[in-house]
Order: sequence, then C-alpha cells, then structure tokens
Amino acid sequence: MGFKRKHSRVDVSRAGRLQRGALSAACKVIDVSESGVRLESRLFAKKGEVLHLLIELDSGKTLTCELEVVHVRAPKLGARIMAISAEDRERLAHIMDDHVQSSFSRR
Repeated sequence: MGFKRKHSRVDVSRAGRLQRGALSAACKVIDVSESGVRLESRLFAKKGEVLHLLIELDSGKTLTCELEVVHVRAPKLGARIMAISAEDRERLAHIMDDHVQSSFSRR
C-alpha cells in the first residue's frame, strides 16, 4: 500500500529562511519531524537538491540544518534533514516535546 513515516510530524507554522548557494528566500516551515521538514517557499527547488534552512524560534533563537529535497509540489516541498548540530537537534527535540505536552493539556 502506501509507505509509513518513520517519525511523526509536528505542526509548527514558523518563519524561516531557505538558502541555496547565494540565493536566499523567506519560507514558512509547516511541520517538522525528527528526520525532516515540510515547508512553503518561493525558492525554486528540485528533488535531490541540498538546501540550508534557518528556522526562527521563540526568544530570538534559531535552528539551522542542511536539507535534501525529497518531494516538490510548488510552492511546498518536503526535505530530509541531512546535517544538524547536536545543539540544534536538541532544540528540535524540544519543539517536538512542547507539541506533545500542549496536545495532552488540551484534552
């Protein structure tokens, strides 16, 4: 049938910046998982391309990572996280944990 995701997605709706070489464009990060992101941007991208992503977090912090584009349906694209620092991986884990906590508190 269809393939199953390894990790669940968390809706984040955060502003970000996508970069490919010298080209840079604003983007909206729709959701994240431990292994990837789904976002919306005007930056043209093709499957297999490597991009850099900066996500704006609360209190002026940022999260940066290197992505490989795996799916494109303009203006949205899906990408696998290829490289991320240990500090940014921890920030990503906090985003995931905060979402789980707020989901349970709404019930």
